[in-house]
Amino acid sequence: MDMALYDTILSRIQQPAQYIGGEWNAVVKDHASVGLTFALAFPDTYPIGMSHLGIAILYDVLNRQPHIAAERAFMPLPDMQAALRAHGLPLVSLETRTPLAAFDAIGFSLQYELCFTNVLAMLDLAGIPVRSEQRDDRCPLVVAGGPGAMSPEPLAPFIDLFAVGDGEEMVLTLAEAIRSTRGLPRAERLRALAQASPHFYVPSLYREGPGGTGFQPVGGTGKMPVPPLPITRAVVRDLEHAAYPERPIVPFIETVHDRITLEIMRGCTQGCRFCQAGMTRRPVRPRSVEALHRIACAAYAATGHNEISLASLSSSDYPQLRELLGRMAGTFDPKGVNIALSSLRVGDQLSDIPSLIRGVRKAGLTIAPEAARDPLRRRINKNITTDDLLRAAREAFRQGWRAVKLYFMIGLPGETDEDVDGIVDLAYEVSAQRGGRGGEVNATISSFVPKPHTPFQWEPMDEPEVLRAKQARIRSQARGRRVKFKFHNVESSLLEAVLSRGDRRVAEAVERAWRLGAQLDAWDEHFRFPLWQQAFEETGVRISDYAHRRWGEDEWLPWDHIFAGVTKQFLLAEKHRAERGETTPDCRDGKCTRCGACVTT
Repeated sequence: MDMALYDTILSRIQQPAQYIGGEWNAVVKDHASVGLTFALAFPDTYPIGMSHLGIAILYDVLNRQPHIAAERAFMPLPDMQAALRAHGLPLVSLETRTPLAAFDAIGFSLQYELCFTNVLAMLDLAGIPVRSEQRDDRCPLVVAGGPGAMSPEPLAPFIDLFAVGDGEEMVLTLAEAIRSTRGLPRAERLRALAQASPHFYVPSLYREGPGGTGFQPVGGTGKMPVPPLPITRAVVRDLEHAAYPERPIVPFIETVHDRITLEIMRGCTQGCRFCQAGMTRRPVRPRSVEALHRIACAAYAATGHNEISLASLSSSDYPQLRELLGRMAGTFDPKGVNIALSSLRVGDQLSDIPSLIRGVRKAGLTIAPEAARDPLRRRINKNITTDDLLRAAREAFRQGWRAVKLYFMIGLPGETDEDVDGIVDLAYEVSAQRGGRGGEVNATISSFVPKPHTPFQWEPMDEPEVLRAKQARIRSQARGRRVKFKFHNVESSLLEAVLSRGDRRVAEAVERAWRLGAQLDAWDEHFRFPLWQQAFEETGVRISDYAHRRWGEDEWLPWDHIFAGVTKQFLLAEKHRAERGETTPDCRDGKCTRCGACVTT
């Protein structure tokens, strides 16, 4: 690696600080003194990747081991990519500027589908063949985890191994399996890795059976048979004592979430029928107030951040929320540190939240009713009422909150024109709770995408023209400046549906789209849907087969070989309850719903 040339490049590109490393609390180890090198690759840019808690946790877990050196790599912006290619330099890690191809393993975190082409771009920039079958014994193992591993087939030809589920404990098993199999021929090594854990999926060991009948093993020997399917999700049962970064890295530049993130609880059992995370991250596991306060104090001392975010899928459901907020306020209010709450549930207790967090910066309160009318909320199992929402908004404005941000979806199963119109009506009703000229309300409206491992996984997505018509209907009814509506890009949501519900045929379109120039697809300024349309056409992939088709209840689904913990019988039962307009109570409030997560994971 020509360090002088690399420094020259950095002096000529935008935001060079995102490529230089050396941040406060970064860990640098001598590769000659460790037994394993592991590159944690986030397939998006530094400001986004450095805001992701999962990468911070894995970085901490791996680097706590004296024999492992874990380093970071992110997706370069186009100007940096062009500079690297022009000078014949590879993509390198931040900590030691080691080429990614020189690591023992590269681990990608798949947080959203629109990062898939970035995975191929980063491998190519690193000088690593993008397809697993083209790599030899000199190449690092390419592994992937995160939500994208729950429906992995659109990336299956490019990934050597998917690690499914919670990563804190699984990543150490993976690291040891990689270290202990070093020196074996590649094919033999992959078989050994597949045997190392029931949570490891090696796609090259399986092929799709005829007529959509599931996967069949490829070969196998008596000594090392191909592990049976399904692959099960790893679950960290004891979150209280799980590793957590108490010295998070302090970025040199502003990131999306420039603060300390404190995961107060993992999992959610509210049972929203559209929500993949709520189904695949069960059961609920809270951390204690004492542990959270200790982590917060340590992280603040190590970083000096002026904001701490209390994060979970539904922070207001944390069982000791009042005690935690009081403890945090007592410690951090005198220091001028803001406490932020995310993912608040609209329910009886939400009206109490604004007063509980009076001492924080009152920029805006974010809540997600998802649907505007009670009948549709019952179909999606959003167990709230309009009265709950209005009462919460009224209290928020009374306590001095300047704005309320609302999240809605259009295209939900069973939606009517009245539901679409109701979004506008409800947004203005929320604004009116402030009195006078009304309060500021920002309504963000996304398109429903039927996700794997949810009760709506069998449902079709609305056609693009239908979604655009609904967006236009809402725009036509907007009035005044106090309420603003923002819409997600329809084509982005359409692509998300194809990539999340795809099989291995879709992988051909992913590679073709990347070779045509698609990358950074989650960025509006870089997203070019015509490239994807061309890729789909050239590879024979029909968008309607994945986004707009209703799957049969007895049909094999492209992700059925990945068991997320919630049984298919439960998901089907929830689908039928949705069709009848029936709700399912949160199991923490009483009766077990028999979803399977507490028994099977």
